[in-house]
Amino acid sequence: MKYFTDEIFAWLAAIIRMVPGRIGRLLRKVLYKFVIKMHGKHISICEHVEISGRKNIALGDHCYLVSGAILRACDHGKLTVGDYFAVNGNARIIADNYGEITIGHHVMIGPNVVIRASNHVSEDLSRPMWEQGQTGGKISIGDDVWVGANAVILPDVSIGSHVIVAAGAVVTKNVPDSVIVAGVPATILRHR
Repeated sequence: MKYFTDEIFAWLAAIIRMVPGRIGRLLRKVLYKFVIKMHGKHISICEHVEISGRKNIALGDHCYLVSGAILRACDHGKLTVGDYFAVNGNARIIADNYGEITIGHHVMIGPNVVIRASNHVSEDLSRPMWEQGQTGGKISIGDDVWVGANAVILPDVSIGSHVIVAAGAVVTKNVPDSVIVAGVPATILRHR
């Protein structure tokens, strides 16, 4: 029965994802209120936004999801987002395969950003990586953070509060509070 209800929801969500304007935003808000944890009233979900993972996703108040964004927490993943959150077009926030992502309050995510808490296993050279599965990791992002366009945040990274992640940066290790990081891999440019 669960597969049947999941299939019905997938079709309904696909149709409602395409409805433009305020009516579309209202329909999406009503639909997702039944399947994810929405703690706030002021949530705007533009067209072509994909949200999957059902009750594994929690959104705070004043969340704005721009067209093309993806929020996913399938396969026992967990995604928790605080108040005043904006994610731009084509950004991917993925907490699949026992991954966990926690995002604080007043966080802005630029376009084409990838935040992924899981990774592919690749140690066994005798088997294709495709067959080795994935590992879950954790990502934590503090309050008052701006992640610039095309940045990538890898698993097992903690980003402090009041941080700016420059456009195109690849964050591979923990970032302390109140800094600007840039580069591949990301390093501290200066303190704010």
